[in-house]
Amino acid sequence: MTQGYGPQGGRQGQWGGQPPQLGQPPQGRRDGQGASPQQWSQGSPAPASPGWGQGSPGPGAGGYPGAAGAVPSGSGDGVNWPRVKTLGMVLLIGAVLLLAIRVGIDLAAIVGADGVAASSAGGEITGGVAIGSSLVLLLLFIANLLVSLVVMVLGIIAAVMGRGRARLGGVLVAVGIPVATILYWILSIVMGIVLAASGAVDASGELTASHFRLVYGVDIVRAVLMGAVILLGAFFVHSTAKKKLSA
Repeated sequence: MTQGYGPQGGRQGQWGGQPPQLGQPPQGRRDGQGASPQQWSQGSPAPASPGWGQGSPGPGAGGYPGAAGAVPSGSGDGVNWPRVKTLGMVLLIGAVLLLAIRVGIDLAAIVGADGVAASSAGGEITGGVAIGSSLVLLLLFIANLLVSLVVMVLGIIAAVMGRGRARLGGVLVAVGIPVATILYWILSIVMGIVLAASGAVDASGELTASHFRLVYGVDIVRAVLMGAVILLGAFFVHSTAKKKLSA
C-alpha cells in the first residue's frame, strides 16, 4: 500500500518531494514557480482618478474665449485692439460717407439755388430742376443727420476704449461733428450779413439765387475741411489699433 508514495507513509511526500521544514516557505514560493491564492485573487490595479483638488487641464492657446489658458484677444494694456480696429474701419467708412453727403448737400443747393431763393422769400418752388433738387436736399439732410449721430457715437466709444492716438482720433471724430454744424450756421449768418451789408439783395431784401450759390460754394470749403478732420481722427483710430495688433 506504500508503493510509489515514498517512505513517509504516503501522505506528506506523496509526489516524491521532501516535506517542508518548519520555518521555511513552501518550495513554490521560494523558487518563484508558484503563487499564493491571494495573488491569484487580486485584480489589476484600477486607473488613478484625478484628485478632488486638481482641476481639469485647460485648453491651449487656441481655447475658447474666457477659458483657462486661452489667449486673450486684447493686449497687455487692457485694450481690446481688434474691436478698436473694427471701430476705426467703420469710422473711416462713415467719415467718407459723411463728407460725400455734406458736399452733396452744397452741390444740390447750388443746382437748385432758384428754388432755395424762392423758398427763402416765402414763394413757391416751381420748375422740375428746383423740385428735384429740393427732394434731393431733403433726403441728404436726413442722411446727414443719421450718419452724423452714428459717427459721433462711435467716435465717443473709440475715445473711451482706445489709448494714445486712438483716443485722440476718437475725440477728433466726436468733437468734429458738432463743431462742423456750429461752423455751418456761423458761416451762413456771417455770409448773409456781409452780402446784405454790401447791397447784394433784391428789392424785397432777400438774397438772390446767385448769392445763395456763393454761400453754398464757400460752404463746400468748410465741409471739406471738417470732413478731413473727421477722416483724420478715424485714421488715427484704425492705424493705431493696426500697429498694436502687428507689434
